[in-house]
Amino acid sequence: MPLHRVVIFCSEPVALANFYCAAFRLEIISSEGTFIDTGIKDSQVSRLAFHKSKKASTSSIKLCFYTSDVAAERKRLVDLGANMGKLQGNAESLCFCDGTDLEGNVFQITNRA
Repeated sequence: MPLHRVVIFCSEPVALANFYCAAFRLEIISSEGTFIDTGIKDSQVSRLAFHKSKKASTSSIKLCFYTSDVAAERKRLVDLGANMGKLQGNAESLCFCDGTDLEGNVFQITNRA
């Protein structure tokens, strides 16, 4: 059974969905009440959903996104308002960078395929 969706509980689902769409080239697939589903159009996988919650949950999950150019993506994400840490590793081998979105959820960009 394939993983279909990861739900992120947050206080501002519209703002967070818009951030992830801009940051990771996702699109809003559907929106119903306080639930916003994003992903890659015409794909049933790789979905991120955002759902309004009175209190954001604390979790040990980190979303990881692939890029061949971690340094360039880090700069682009900072320009979008993400709080990005230092680059780790190097572009010739493993390179990654952790960041937090607008509500403090942790994610990583990496060249690890």
